[in-house]
Parts: sequence; structure tokens; C-alpha cells
Amino acid sequence: MSAIKQTKRPKAQVARFDFARRVKAPNGFFRWLTGVVAGAGLRGHKVTVRKHGCENLKPPFFVIGTHSSYLDLKTMVKALYPNKVTYVCSLDVLTMHSEWLMNRIGIIFKRKFIQDVHLLKNMKHSVNDLTDCALVLYPEAKFTLDGTTSYMPESLGKLAKYLDVPVVVANMHGNYVSQPQWSRGAKEKEPRIRRKTPLVTDLTLIASKEELKSLGSDEIQARIRSAMEYDDFAWQKENNVVIDDPRRAEGLHKLLYKCPHCGTEFAMTSFGTHLKCTHCGSEWEMDTLGELHGIQCETVYAHIPDWFDFQQASVCNEVESGMYRYEADVHLCTLPYKKLYDCGMAHFVQTSDGMTLSGTAYGEPFEEHWKGNAVNGMHIEYNYQRIGDAFAISTVNESYWCFAADNGVITKLSLATDEIYRRSRLPDEIPVVTTDHREAQALKELADAVE
Repeated sequence: MSAIKQTKRPKAQVARFDFARRVKAPNGFFRWLTGVVAGAGLRGHKVTVRKHGCENLKPPFFVIGTHSSYLDLKTMVKALYPNKVTYVCSLDVLTMHSEWLMNRIGIIFKRKFIQDVHLLKNMKHSVNDLTDCALVLYPEAKFTLDGTTSYMPESLGKLAKYLDVPVVVANMHGNYVSQPQWSRGAKEKEPRIRRKTPLVTDLTLIASKEELKSLGSDEIQARIRSAMEYDDFAWQKENNVVIDDPRRAEGLHKLLYKCPHCGTEFAMTSFGTHLKCTHCGSEWEMDTLGELHGIQCETVYAHIPDWFDFQQASVCNEVESGMYRYEADVHLCTLPYKKLYDCGMAHFVQTSDGMTLSGTAYGEPFEEHWKGNAVNGMHIEYNYQRIGDAFAISTVNESYWCFAADNGVITKLSLATDEIYRRSRLPDEIPVVTTDHREAQALKELADAVE
């Protein structure tokens, strides 16, 4: 595991990130630099930005973006340039990019799916105290797996009223089909990019500052939800976006892990433009518009999100019946700050009641348990760090990266986490990072919006 560091330091001596540190707005040079880098990353694509009601809007304002690809930040930079912008971002970005640079382009760091009052304060600081600065948040928190709208916190409307600046939704089309997460090969640092695919960003004003005063949080929430609806595969077909990449189906078996014909899980494989079940022999071909067609077998699900919904329904049934259980040894790495540390093998168990991870970290045995209501999503990465498929679970001071089988199992773990949370959510028990109990009670619901 060459990308992972070794350490013999005791836990107390391991450096940890200070989330209370205030974000700074990027200056003119770094705004220009991010624009140049974003432009280079978008080469080969026709990028279109469409504004709806926000043509003359000036910062400060709050931007809520859909999240499906590494292209998202690049298209967001282009859509908002040359405004000063700060971005809420997961701490693990520091494993790939310089902290010095991230600080200067306006990144607000957080751990995924952890409520953090420091983050709320930093967001408020960004739009209130920094001069003419916009703020970007991706509330889905993790990449959408199937290219459609995923779970969003129910308190985004309350968060918008708390920030008290105009609210804009950035709905991005083409980003997912251009660079789906499952398309990352064994030697590829990032998922493959299908060049020449058009990218369209719709910027829609949801509520002006004046409207925020009169609208209820539920109405704002409904507007946000409506503006964030998307299905990238449907968009691809409706707009006749042809993707003729000869490897366009490679890696798809990690997303579509369950055969709709025989019901077998984790026996799928993919190659070139084909997807196949190695158990019953059923095979499909992915056409240039992103649809699947059975080869000497019934197609069943031509639209990939429909196949994904079939898997999700199956997981829901397992969780509801109480029969769901996944247990395995995983290779564990910890991320206390900006380096991943190899901690050897650990044991992971997920049931309808929650998750437990046990092993040894920094030379000390540990066991962490997360109730079903404590985590509203699981971040997963296919072929993470060129090592293998991984999932991450966090506590206040630690992120545990677990490398599991490369057969789609992490996709099922993600689906199960979503369903377990939906069925067991009790907001009052969810931990919030703060040093003031009264402050935690006052901001608990807002923190739910930025997990």
C-alpha cells in the first residue's frame, strides 16, 4: 500500500486538523489560478452556464450544488467566475492536494457525515464577514452513485434562513456520464473522463434575501429539492449525447452488482462495452446513449438507474426484515489529518442496528460503534488511491478508511447505510461537534444540513 504512510506514534501524538480555524477569501491571483486550472480540466468539453433569475446577482450568496463527479468543482468555478467563493470540502482532499493551496483558494474543511458547529460558524463567517464572497455547499455530501438525485438533509431550508443571503441551486448535467465514479481503472488516479461530452450548469435563484424573510423553511426546502432533481442518463438520451468510448462499460459491475435474472450478488463483471453475470451467463451491452441491451437474454432494465433502484429495493427489504448483515475483515487506514496511516486488518460488521469497527490503530486496540441514526450516508470510493475499493466512516477526530472486496460490495454497504438511517433516525441522539452544550442544542438541526 505505497500511498499509505506507516506510523509508530501513539494516538496522542498524531496531528489533527483544527476545524475551528477561520476560512479566508481567495485573493485575485488565486481566483485567477483556480479559473485557469478549472479551464484546463474542462478542455475538450463544451461548457454551458445557464442563469435563471440570478443574471445580475452579486455576492454574498449561498450556492447549493449537485454532486456527481470530480468535474463538479471545475464547472462550479467556471459558472461563478470571477466571484470570490469559498467551498465546503471533505478533509480527505488533503491526501491529494496541498493544504497551503487549499487554504488560499477558500476551502472550508469538514469530515463527511459528522455534524460540526465549527463548520456552521465558518459558513456564516464566509457570507457575513468576508467581503463580497459566495459560499458553495454540496449537500448530497457523497458522489451520486447512479447519476440521479441522492439523499439531501431535511434542514437545508433552515440553513438557508440561518445564512440569510440569496440562495442559488447549481444543477449540473453531463458531469456524471462524462466521469462516473465506477469508471476508474486499476492504474487510474481518477475516474476516466469522456472528453467532448457537453456539460451544462443551470444556476437558479431559489430565494432572494427579501424572500427569505417571508418564506418558511419548508417552502425553501421544497424549492431547493425541486431545483436539484436530475437524472444524468435520462439527460444524455434526451439530448442525444453520444459517448462512443470503447471502454464505456468497464467498472459498471461495481455499481450494478446484483443480477436481475438469477438474483446473485457480487458475481457481475464488465469489460469494454459489456456487463455480464458470471453465475448465470446473462450479458448486456451498453450503447452509446448509456442504455443497456440484453444479449440473448431479457434486457429487464435498460435504464441504469432502474437497475440501481431494483438493488436498493432489495436492500430495503433486507433491512426491514431484520435479516441484513455484512461482516468481513477489512484493511484499515486512518485519516486523522492529511495523511492516511496503515493500521493493518480490522473487523467490520453492519446490521440493521448500525455498524461496528474494531481493530488496532496507532498501536492501541479500539472498537467504534455507530448507531443506525448516527450516520446518514457512507462515502465510498472505487479503487481508492489505486489500492482498491474503500468506504469511510468518521468520528469527530478520526476518519476510518476500510478497503473491502472489489466486487460491488461497497455499493451495497452505501445503500444499506442510507436505508438504516431512514428507518432509525432520531435527531436528538446525533452527536454535534461543539464545546458549548447550549450552543449545540440551538444549532443541532442546522448541523444536520451540512453532514
